[in-house]
Amino acid sequence: MPTDHITLTIEDQLAILTLRRAHCIDIAGKQILTRLLRGLHEALGSARALILCATHPEAWLVNVAELAGMPSAEARAFSHNGHQLAAAIADLPLPVIAAVDAPALGGGCELVLACDVAFAGEQAKFGQIEALGGAMPAFGGSWRLEERVGYQRALAMMFTAQVVDAETAKQYGIVLEVHSSTELLDAAKAFVQRVATCSSQSVAAIKRVTRAGRGLPELALNSLEEEAFPLLFGPEQQQRMQKFLEQQKSH
Repeated sequence: MPTDHITLTIEDQLAILTLRRAHCIDIAGKQILTRLLRGLHEALGSARALILCATHPEAWLVNVAELAGMPSAEARAFSHNGHQLAAAIADLPLPVIAAVDAPALGGGCELVLACDVAFAGEQAKFGQIEALGGAMPAFGGSWRLEERVGYQRALAMMFTAQVVDAETAKQYGIVLEVHSSTELLDAAKAFVQRVATCSSQSVAAIKRVTRAGRGLPELALNSLEEEAFPLLFGPEQQQRMQKFLEQQKSH
């Protein structure tokens, strides 16, 4: 697949990964996305967040034709590659924001759920529809959807292959905000600007600890915080807290 179908641009504090063809969540697309995300560690520079967006209306979809006659052994590899893509998102030391303005169904919905924050445009739709085709979510969607919307609602959505629009997705907790199609990318960029006012080491630590703590008991969660918290103390933390104190005095 030509790499110009999935492009990466980095501008100052923002990296943008754009899906530019149909079915970018197919076998080849997942592998390219994973390589790009893994390579970002060296290319990030001063970027403070990554926005994942699309210009093609079917970009956030798998290619069902690949699955129709897929042997069981290949199906396991297909699932594994999807988990590797989600892991590449999790491993980035900055927020990954999905900006979706088209149907994100099946594996595409799972990709959105793997991102740290999701914004939706008016044309967005979401759903884990795998049961219609005799399958199930395979990239972490079964448990990530439950984290976002709750146990009963997640099961109901997956049992019935429910597809929800952008406003319903916001109500359920699948996306954080809904914007018009023309304002979606600007809204995501504005969010990045707010992130950029905070410490990059703090944001990275918050993402790492929050993701690592999923499902752990309270004592284990506390241990994660106790290990991460003191590592932040140093020159940057001292400068930021001193500035905060000075601002407090001026009010």
